[in-house]
Parts: sequence; C-alpha cells; structure tokens
Amino acid sequence: MPEFVFSATTAAILRDADRKIRARIGGSHHALYDYWRATMAKICPVDAFYVGFYQQNRTVAYPYNYDGHDYVFPEVHTYGEQSVATYMLSRKRPYRFADDGGELLSRGVSFGDETRVSADSVAVPIFEGGTGDTVIGLASIQTYQPGTYRDEHVRAFEWTAKSVATVLAREHEDDVNRERLGGVFEQGPEPPTTIAEMIDAISVRLRSLKTGIDAIREVLPARSEAEIRVTRLERECEKIQTEVMDLLTRPAVDGNDLLRRLTQREREIALLIAEGMSNTEIAEQLYITELTVKTHVSRILAKFGVRQRSAVAAKLRPLR
Repeated sequence: MPEFVFSATTAAILRDADRKIRARIGGSHHALYDYWRATMAKICPVDAFYVGFYQQNRTVAYPYNYDGHDYVFPEVHTYGEQSVATYMLSRKRPYRFADDGGELLSRGVSFGDETRVSADSVAVPIFEGGTGDTVIGLASIQTYQPGTYRDEHVRAFEWTAKSVATVLAREHEDDVNRERLGGVFEQGPEPPTTIAEMIDAISVRLRSLKTGIDAIREVLPARSEAEIRVTRLERECEKIQTEVMDLLTRPAVDGNDLLRRLTQREREIALLIAEGMSNTEIAEQLYITELTVKTHVSRILAKFGVRQRSAVAAKLRPLR
C-alpha cells in the first residue's frame, strides 16, 4: 500500500505537531491532549474530541473530553459488542461515520451537549508504543456538519495518535528505569487498596470545586481582572481532573516488570491478590493449602519490596 501524501499545508502542521508533541515527555497529559485537539482543529473542524484508554472488565476510562469549548468531566464507561470501542479492538483501524452512517457512534455513550448529534466523526486506535499491534486506547474527533472528514483528515489523526502514543510509551520506559534504580523498595505509606474508589472520591470533590468556580465567574464583570484570574483557576481545576483520571489509565510503573520476577505459581497468586481474593479463596481456587498460599504471599511481598498485600494490588492495578 503506497504511503499517503499529505497536502503541503497539512504536512507542515503535522511536522510541527510531531516535534512539539514528542517534546512533551514528562509533562501534563491534559496539556498533551489539549495540544492534540488544537492540532487537529488546524487541519479540520473539531466540534468534539475525546481520548480513552481500555481497562479490564470491558471498560474505557476517558481522561479527556471536550465538546465545543466546554470541558467534559472524565468518566469510565462499559462498552458493548456493537460499539466503536469494540470496533477499535477487533479491527485495529479507524472508524468513520461514513462506514455505517454513524450507527456504531449512536450506540455509544453521549457526552457534552446531548441535545446535539454529531453528523460526522472519526475514531482512531491508540497503539502501544505507537507502532505496535496492541490497541491500548482510542481517540475521536466529531463535528456537527455532515460530510466533513476526508481521507487526509483520517490519516492526519492516525499520524498524531502515533506521536502521542510514543510519548506515553517513552514516559513509561523512563518510569521503569527509575524504578530499577531501587524505587520499588522505598519504604513509605502503603497505597490505598482500591485506587478506583480513591480516584472517584477525588473526582467528586474536584467537580464540586469547579461548580463553585463557575458560579463565581458568572457574577464577575466580563474581561475583568478578577474574571480572568477565576477562569485561570477553572482551567487549572480541569487539568487536575484529567491528571487524576490519568492515574487510573496509565500503565503501572512496574507491574509487568515485577511479575517477571515471580515464578508461574507466584504470578497466579499475585494476580488473584490484585483481584481482592483472600488466602482462603486463593487456596480454594488453586486447589492448594492455605499454608502454601501464605508461603507464596510472603515471597511475593519480598520480591515486590512491600509489606502489605494491598501494595501488590496497587502495583498491578492495570493488570487486574
């Protein structure tokens, strides 16, 4: 298949975007996705935009959503067999509104202004490392104008998705390298057992905070110094919200690396611990004695460099 040739204008935008996106390693993911959205808006109309990452139990976490100029709070949704999310995993290629007249799009979860219906859309898979074969997420651009997106727009979206995935992969590699220097054995407060619950609680409080900021901004004179400062504060709240959700969506720093240190039986038990099973339940599932389970658990804790089984679950959270 011949390489797609972009127009001179689009090629210039993509070259600049690729350079700037790759330079954002270690920065705010909210800013990364913000810049991705802005880049696509230079190439084609973008009325709505989202980024999502697959989790276990057929769920997708959406750390970044925008509809028009309105920030939409991050959410986690379950997807069905007939959905864009399933299409990405099985087909591993872009989905276009024109493929089925938007049928799959209409079966998904709405966000933003639910009184308006997208008339054209493109969704692209996000591959692990940018060039691999494993789909870890998806992103979508949408517009309220029919017949908008052309082949060039789809290819440009794929191009930028690779750049973003490369940044995420590089960050993960850097985190793993730092952990290999001994970070996993640092002693400190044990992480919470249920990370999803912690993130949800923080998200609720941030939502309340942003509601309060919105109420203040509405009574301030437009373009006044106070209104400008409150708007900046609202923007910072949005960034924090995205970054909090990102804790759930990003790969564990050392989950797979730590699993490789374990024997096959220890790996089985570690993953069952991550699912919240007790020693008794693990013994029953694996048809071994509870004493044997306790012995394996002790070895797992030692190899992970932690003192409590809750820390094992925390380190393996994306693998559960």
